[in-house]
Parts: sequence; structure tokens; C-alpha cells
Amino acid sequence: MIISTFWKSCASVTGILLSVFILFSCSDTPRANQPETHVPSYEELADSVASIRLNQLGDSATYAGDYRQAIAYFQQSMDSAAVEADSFPYYDSKLDLACVYDRLGELPKAISIGEPVLEAFIRSGDSSRIGRTYATLAAFYGHAGMKEQKMQATQKGFDILKQYGSEIERCAAYNQLAFTYSDEGRWKEAIPLLDTALMLMHASGEVFLVPGMYLNMGDAYRHAGNLPEGSRYLQMALQNADSSGQIHVQARAIELLSLVAETRGDHRTALDLYRKSVGLKNSILSEEKNKAVKTLEIQYQTREKEQEIQVLRAREQASEARRNLLLGILFFVLGAIGAGLLYWREKAKRSQQALLHSREQLQNFAQLLVAKNARLLELEQIAGPPHPFEPAEDDDPNSGDLYNFRILTEKDWQTFKQQFEHSYPRYLHRLRMAFPDITNAEERLSLLLKINLTRSEIATMLGVSESTIKKGRARLRKRLALAERQSLEDFLQQF
Repeated sequence: MIISTFWKSCASVTGILLSVFILFSCSDTPRANQPETHVPSYEELADSVASIRLNQLGDSATYAGDYRQAIAYFQQSMDSAAVEADSFPYYDSKLDLACVYDRLGELPKAISIGEPVLEAFIRSGDSSRIGRTYATLAAFYGHAGMKEQKMQATQKGFDILKQYGSEIERCAAYNQLAFTYSDEGRWKEAIPLLDTALMLMHASGEVFLVPGMYLNMGDAYRHAGNLPEGSRYLQMALQNADSSGQIHVQARAIELLSLVAETRGDHRTALDLYRKSVGLKNSILSEEKNKAVKTLEIQYQTREKEQEIQVLRAREQASEARRNLLLGILFFVLGAIGAGLLYWREKAKRSQQALLHSREQLQNFAQLLVAKNARLLELEQIAGPPHPFEPAEDDDPNSGDLYNFRILTEKDWQTFKQQFEHSYPRYLHRLRMAFPDITNAEERLSLLLKINLTRSEIATMLGVSESTIKKGRARLRKRLALAERQSLEDFLQQF
């Protein structure tokens, strides 16, 4: 937590104990004089729990010395708590983050993060948090060599926590002030503060921290020149640390007892105690090294798993991207085919409509020619018209009158033929390719039968008798090589 960062950053055991004190004072239990807040909703509780859990993971990473991971956890905790403006979890995690930067020796960054946290807590009116933040900043200022700021922050934190803090928080405040005095060599002024801190420690019930307090008291008395009291407290620290398994405190207590023996002139005892403290320190270093190796192994395995997961995700994403691409191409092709089919269908529909319209126009034109020729015949009968036919230009001597006519005028016939070509594309071409010997008169009769004109209508259009048309049909059947029972009209319609 907040002052847990002092553990490695302080040069003396006094700083170590102070860090442990304020670590416990920064737990997630309710604080004294904290302002009442509204009852949180389910979503707020979920955010708060996530923030606290991430904060705890950050504490664990800090204790293990994995500061970069701790920074990541505290940052995530801040992000989780940031949904609430000026929320306590957000600024608690932010102060923890500042403490990690303090451990890394990045003091300007630690101070730049910690000072806005203090301002936020001052706005909130939470006295306990204000006091603890002053104490934390005092440590930052001390490490940065900012003595004046350190003294001011220490005193302000002490004044607040002494009045509003819980027993463990007041203990931390007294210890922090004592640490400030001892830093300046004012050991006699530090002793009463440490004594009060020890009393508050016993009252708080945090017995795990007592060996460290004894160690601080013994060191203070040693520096103050009171060797008997110093030895007594150091022996108490050694006994309590041994029973609670606090090897760090044991090693430091033995080292300080060695210094006491040396001051008294008992060099043999001093040497034995020093060797013993070195042995303990080596065992601690060995244990920490093993822990570090295990931590690295775990981190390596975790990173391998994460890389495997990332590779699998990348493969899944690539597979999904290919699948999506193929689906996109498929949909595009199907869409293109559909659009093409619709286009050709619409085009065929328009063509069919155009063809029907053209055939309708051809039929109308033919009917006009019939009517026109009928009128001409009527007029010729009244006026006594000359013979309408010229000699046939055909090699067939039996062509008769049907081969000596033309449809009214050559212009009428050409117009009719053009209309026919629009209505029945390439019909004439196919007819001539199939029957290359067909005559012009037979071709004309074929076209008129193709558009379903009756024998009477054809006779009227050509200006001949129906018997002449009958003879022309017989010659056309022979030209087309039709069977006796085969219909000439059906053949021409289906051709």
C-alpha cells in the first residue's frame, strides 16, 4: 500500500518499520472522520471491488520487487476507479503508484503524482487520508534531499493523524516524526516519539510490527549513548522476531548488538555477532534470489502462455478475416450474377416488347397496304386500268401472273421489307441459305404468309386473284419440298 514503498527506499530499519506501519494504516477498512457517502449502486460496487483487487495485486507486485508490473496494476486500478470523479479508490491507487516510482528512484515523478493526490484528499475532507499523504510526501521529499519541505509535510501529517487517525495511523505519525528527527541525528528527541509509537502499536493489536518497533527503540538508545537500554530493546526485538519468523529484523538486531559490543570493547562478541548477522543476511539474499528466480520462471511461463494465446488469437483473427473475405467475395459474385441476370432479364424483356411492338407495326403496315391496294383495284375497275403486271424476269416459264407483280410500289415493298427484318431478324437470310433457288415472288409470298395474312388479303395486296395465290402457294410448297399433309403456314411460322 501507500507507505509500503519505504521498505526498500529507506537506509535504516527505522524507515522499514515506518513503511510497515503506514502499510497497515492504508488498508481498505473504514477510516476515522471519513465523510459519509451515498449508498453505492451495484455497478459502483463492482467498479470498487475491481479497483481494490487490482490495488492488492499492485501491492503484491511491489512487495515482490516487480515494480513495472506494480505500475501496470495501479494504473489499471486507477482506470477502474476513474468512473467516479474524485473517488477514493482512484487516488489511493494513484498514491500507491507514486510510491512505486519512489522505489525506482524516480523522485520528481513520484512527487508530481503525489502532490495532486494530497490536493484531492484535502478537497474531500478525509483527515486520515490527508495525514497519511503528508507523511508519504515527507518521505519523498526526504529521499529527494528537500529538507524544508520534508519537515513541513512531516509536521502537518503528524498534527492531523495525532488528532484524527486511528491507533495504528497515530503510531505511524509518531514514528514518521521520530524518523525525521533521527535522520538529522536528533536521537534524544526521537526516543519519546518512538516510545509513544510503541505504546500505540501495542494498543492497536498489530503484534507483528512490534519486533520492528523494538529494533527502532534499541537503535535510538544506542545512538543516544544509553547502551544498556539499547541492548535491552535489541534483545527484545531479536526474541520477538525469532518467534514470528522475521529474519530481516533478526539480522539487523544482531548487527546492532554487534555494534553495541564493539562500543563496549567486547570485540570477540562483536565479531561473533557480526558473523551471525552476515550468515542470516546471506540466507535472506539466497531466499530472495530463489524467490526472484521462481518469479522470473513464473513470469516467463506466463509470457509464453500469453504469447501462445496471442498467436492463437492472431490465427483465429486471420482465419476469420479470410472467411469474411471469402464470404465478401461470394456475396459480391452472387450480387454481380444477380444484377447481371436482372439486367439481361430486363434487356430480354425490353427486346421482347420491342419485337412485339415491331411485329404489331408490321401487321398494321401490311393491313394498310392491303387497304391501299384494295382501294387502287377499286379505282382501276371504275377507270378501266391497264394490265398491272410487267413480263416476269424469271427463268421459270410457269411462274404465271404471281411472278409478274410488285407490291404496289417499290418504295412500299422496301418499307415492308425493312419492317419485316425488324420484326423477324435474319429470317430472310436463313430462308435464302436454306433454299438458295427461291425466287423473289416466292420470297414475297413467304413473307406475307409469315405474318398470317389470309389468301384474300394477299391477293388484294398483290393485286391478283385468289386462284393466282393458290397457284403460287403450290409452287412455293414444291420449292420448300413440303410433304402433302404438311401445312405451309405452320412450316413458315416455325422456320
